[in-house]
Amino acid sequence: MSTRGSSGSGPARGRRSTSRSSASRSSTPRTTGARSRQTTSRSTPTRRRTTSGAASERRVASRDRRTGVDRRDPARAGLAHTPERRRADRRTGNRRAAAATTARHRVMLGLVLCVGGVLSFWLVQLQTVDPEGLAQTGEEQRLRSDVLPGYRGAILDRAGHVLAVSSPADMVVADPTFYDDPVKRRSAAELLAPELPVEAAELERLLVAESGTDRFRELATGLSLTDAERLAALWSDGENRSVLDGVFLRAEEARSYPSGTLARSIVGRVDDGNAGSYGIEWQFDELLTGSDGRVVSERGQFGSITGGRHEVDPARTGYDLVLTIDSRLQYITEESLLETCAATGAKMLTAALSSPATGEILAMATVDRAEDGTCRVPRYNAALVDAFEPGSVLKVVAAAAAVEELGWTAGTNIEVPLEIELGDKTFLEDHIAAPATYSFSDIIARSSNNGTITAAQAVGTDVLQDYVDSFGFGRPTGLDFKGETNGRVADQWFGADLGSNAIGQGLLVNAVQVLSAYNVIANDGLYVAPRLVRSRLDADGSEVAGPPQETRQVISAATADEVTRMLVNVVDTGTGTAAAIPDYTVAGKTGTAWQVFEQPDGTRGYGNELNRKYAVSFAGFMPAENPALSIVVVVHEPTSANTAGKVAAPAFAEIAQYAMRILNVAPSDTTVVPGFDLVRGTPAAAEAAADVPEGDAALGVAEEPDTP
Repeated sequence: MSTRGSSGSGPARGRRSTSRSSASRSSTPRTTGARSRQTTSRSTPTRRRTTSGAASERRVASRDRRTGVDRRDPARAGLAHTPERRRADRRTGNRRAAAATTARHRVMLGLVLCVGGVLSFWLVQLQTVDPEGLAQTGEEQRLRSDVLPGYRGAILDRAGHVLAVSSPADMVVADPTFYDDPVKRRSAAELLAPELPVEAAELERLLVAESGTDRFRELATGLSLTDAERLAALWSDGENRSVLDGVFLRAEEARSYPSGTLARSIVGRVDDGNAGSYGIEWQFDELLTGSDGRVVSERGQFGSITGGRHEVDPARTGYDLVLTIDSRLQYITEESLLETCAATGAKMLTAALSSPATGEILAMATVDRAEDGTCRVPRYNAALVDAFEPGSVLKVVAAAAAVEELGWTAGTNIEVPLEIELGDKTFLEDHIAAPATYSFSDIIARSSNNGTITAAQAVGTDVLQDYVDSFGFGRPTGLDFKGETNGRVADQWFGADLGSNAIGQGLLVNAVQVLSAYNVIANDGLYVAPRLVRSRLDADGSEVAGPPQETRQVISAATADEVTRMLVNVVDTGTGTAAAIPDYTVAGKTGTAWQVFEQPDGTRGYGNELNRKYAVSFAGFMPAENPALSIVVVVHEPTSANTAGKVAAPAFAEIAQYAMRILNVAPSDTTVVPGFDLVRGTPAAAEAAADVPEGDAALGVAEEPDTP
């Protein structure tokens, strides 16, 4: 039994084991998933060790790529293939991957936070801090704004003739940074020079940039439309376009003076910035200057946006100014002064014409001698800006004061001494040879210094000083002309001042002040402040008169008639006979005065007989019976003669004769002079006059100079 049992136990057990194994394998699918995994896990090592060589080699190679172990090194390869090493490698790789992922997340998070912060900042800016400003910036980027120039107003004479006017023009400008290449610069200069009033060499110099920011140069200004068209033709040439790519046309305003130098000292001029620099252009710059307008349109990439924003703020042209000047009278006045300048060798001459009733200045001219000796019309207005000692033309004030205050007449007899002591000065009589009695009219006609001083003494210092002020001396004329002088009259008179001022020495006046004083006599004793600007024209062409002029009654009409009678005698038989003109009665007075100047020793004084400097003048009006025009002529430092009767009176007569024709004033040959009972005009009519005051017609006047 034992032999049978022992000999059959091995195979039986083997079969049973195999059977169990098979049964176990066959029953495996019926177990749960977890149990199946546990069983598989336990059996895995054995199965992997029995895996074929090719599969094992592939798995080792794969692990070698992950771990970086050189499989040709058996020791290291074997180490890398241990389970512990593989688990360590997996843990290290996981940590590295986790670290890399974390870094990437941090970078991404930082970027997100930065972008979010920037967006948040601009969102706050847009909505809270400056939404209007940013909206405006955006609007400006799509809006185009073009300037509509507001031109300067015109200056016209009393008849509407243009003395100054503005018109559209072009300026040629360049960006010098376009011309770093000398060849291109020279080519541009040579192309432009024939079309511009600038030499090629100068253009080439202007096209040199001083720095990288030097982007603007003016090459020429005031180009007319024709000039601009010629330049545009240059640009249209394809070959020239590349050379002239840095040159541009820019719209500007051109100020022109169609009458040339006529009335230049009155009208003035503008500077390079089109602002007034002197004369009326300067004085009324604010009124004349226009204001620019603007056109605003909304534009896209391809031009204007249909239905987009379009606004027009129209430009405003400056006011036009109408002067009281008559261009015809201005012309003959300037021409007469130029002729007198050449004939007398004078250093400077000035003249002014006025309407006595209105105070309007009809002409005002200045001529001086240039350094080369030629006579010219300068830019300054000496009739208002220069002061001089007037001499005997001021005797009319003392005469008016004596008639008004003392009741003297042209026939009043006055004892005239040869010497008069006043203060520390002795006044000598130059025009009479011996003490004698003369009529007041005779004293004025002869221009007697001591006769006039005698009348002034009778009036008194305070009264005569008041008359000098009331006639307008030492105070503004009211024209408000830039640079105008008030002259100089002492506030208080002492010692010899009464005598000196009575004969027009020791005080300073301007020519318009003298003219205004004679207007008082011509206008029945009424002072009317002079006027130079008659009106301004509004945009609709309506005329707006200037402010009312100052007026004051200085003397009575009767006194004015009596003084006029004396002034007519000056021209008929006295020192002013050269001022007479045919067919018209002229009333006026000569004036010859020493002028103060710097002496060789550095002091200021009148000099001596060898080096004295004179200002000679004549002031008057005509027709005497119904004055239509008053004139003053002043000649400084003549060399041909030093008396007003020989220098200033002839110039007065020439201007007056032309003016009577231009103004179409009726002659005096059939007119009776009011208050005179005397027919004036032709010599025959004058000789036939029945009621010539005794003594006046027979006055003889010495040829001595009318000196102070």
